[in-house]
Amino acid sequence: MNCKSLFLSIILLFIASHAQASSIKRMYEVSQPVVSQDKQIRNAAFEQGLIEVAMRVSGSSRAPAEIDLMVASQMISQYRYFIMSEKEINAYMKQSASQGTPLEKPRYRLWMKFDDAKVKQQLGNNGLPIWGYQRPNVLIWLAVKDGKNRYLLKKSDQSQIKDTVEKEAHRRGLPIIWPEYDTLDRQQLSFIDVWGEFWEPLKQASQRYKADAVLLGKMNWANGSWQVNWSLLMEDRIESWKLSALDMGMITSSGIDVATDHVSSRFAVYANSANDGELLVRVSDLYSVKNFATVSHYLASLAPVKSVYASEVKGAQVDFYLELSGDEKDLKRIIALGKILQPDTRAEEEPSEYVVRQGQMPMDSEKPDTGVTAVQGIQSDNGQSAKQEPLSPEVQRPQKPQPNMLRYRINS
Repeated sequence: MNCKSLFLSIILLFIASHAQASSIKRMYEVSQPVVSQDKQIRNAAFEQGLIEVAMRVSGSSRAPAEIDLMVASQMISQYRYFIMSEKEINAYMKQSASQGTPLEKPRYRLWMKFDDAKVKQQLGNNGLPIWGYQRPNVLIWLAVKDGKNRYLLKKSDQSQIKDTVEKEAHRRGLPIIWPEYDTLDRQQLSFIDVWGEFWEPLKQASQRYKADAVLLGKMNWANGSWQVNWSLLMEDRIESWKLSALDMGMITSSGIDVATDHVSSRFAVYANSANDGELLVRVSDLYSVKNFATVSHYLASLAPVKSVYASEVKGAQVDFYLELSGDEKDLKRIIALGKILQPDTRAEEEPSEYVVRQGQMPMDSEKPDTGVTAVQGIQSDNGQSAKQEPLSPEVQRPQKPQPNMLRYRINS
């Protein structure tokens, strides 16, 4: 193996092993309990699976009404059956009974994986956005009065309400955080503060969790039904809504649905060829292969990015060429959400003598000791967010206007 192939292998290894905490995994995978392996039942499960995947990828609760379910079976890339254990079956039947929807006892769990390109095309054709893998973490402060007790739900609690919230958040692809509500939290925040929606102590107590948004819920059982007041704090804006229902599962799921719609509306990107463009992103302080791989993976995973490659290296400074689905504002807004990059406002330094352009690979003897090199066609570990776009060293890219440049530095 030559030095170029070896270095590329190292880069890809780092990319595959450094995912971000708020990166959604298995976005296009879902499973459904089924009673048999009959084709008609399987196709019905495919339709339900497409509904879930479409909502997760678009971030929109409008997806079920907009997509074409008749083509669900044509969008499957893989599927397989797993025999359900008695414990799984009993848990499923118990949950169904509690929701007032008695169902036939299932025997199998049908796992299915949808083709990401076909799903994105389906969403785009029906006017729905794409929400990328990188998503904001949402901290949940949920105060409950159940008729007998009052309490704040915390990370260590075992609770049906908490389980329902987590299940719906997973279904919608919303990363959530439960508070520890330990001694440190209790010194800053009480049940009354949450119930009274006193945002100053809420903001102070939330700082330790470094969440991107805070979801406050006040859940009360009164007069034979549940009432919940929800408020979402994100980017210094508060959105509030109220829900009421007899069923606890329905009201908590609906609350997460509305919250997800609010969050995704800020970060999901609509496909619009009129806004497609190109951009250079110059990232500084990349002193190691790990830093290089982290930034490459991160840029490739962002919703507006169709493809990305490292076009030029100047010491510990790398220029990434991006093809966008959307515009520069979309990208800047989503990068501001994350914790990987921060704007570089320092004065531009003179280029070092060591410059590697896309399509080149220096010999070992020519490399300075920076730990960074140029690699063609960096691709995300899931192979879905960005495509390789290699250029042969012998092929010259046609001259065209230089795209705009954004300057960032990696967060230390």
